[in-house]
Order: sequence, then structure tokens, then C-alpha cells
Amino acid sequence: MSEQRDRGAAAVEFALVALLLVTLLVGIMEFGRLWAIQGSLAQASRDAARTAAITDSADAGRDKLEDVFWPLGPIGSGLAGHTPTQSGTPGQSDCLWSVQPSYTTSSLTGFFGTSWTISAKGAMRCNG
Repeated sequence: MSEQRDRGAAAVEFALVALLLVTLLVGIMEFGRLWAIQGSLAQASRDAARTAAITDSADAGRDKLEDVFWPLGPIGSGLAGHTPTQSGTPGQSDCLWSVQPSYTTSSLTGFFGTSWTISAKGAMRCNG
């Protein structure tokens, strides 16, 4: 009878440890994905601000952001605030193009919430 109790105890211990390990693994996957999206959004916003500053065109900057950020999902579904804006006086040192996009993405598993909004900021002086 003692041997059966030991096997039962081992099964319960395994179930508890396995639950913890699976939760940890899913958390690592979710965090890694969010980190990759944030990095891609940050790079895309810097590229968009640079393109807008060089071409002096908000449309060119927006198109650049959409081109660079495209691999992470459909643009229309979660990307917002992605049109660059100009501040300051053109031709002066205070002139700046900036873009602050945000991206709403859904969770892979739903363990840690259903969706997250990730944001980034890119800025560049006018004329590069």
C-alpha cells in the first residue's frame, strides 16, 4: 500500500510542477512576442520620422512605417497614430518630425490578458 501512495504523491507533485513550468513557458513566449513587436514598432517609427524629415512629407513617413511594420500583422487591425507630424519652424533648428504609433495586439494564449497596446516614438530634425 505504501508504494501506491508514493506513486500517487509523485503524480500530484509532477502535476503541480508541470503546471508551473507550462505557465512559465507560456509567459516567456508571450513576453518574447511582445518584446519583438515593440522593437519592430520602435524601429518603424524611427524610420518613418527619418523618411518624413528627409522628404518633408507626412504621407511618405506614414507609408514607410506601414512598410517596415507590415510583417507583424494587418496594419488596419491594430495600428493607430501612425502619421508623422511636423513641429517648429521649417528650416530652423527647432523643426522636428515625430511619430507616435501604437499597436494593439491580441494574446496568443489568453493566460495573461486578452490584448495589449504597445507604443513607440520616433523623432528626427527636419531635413535629416
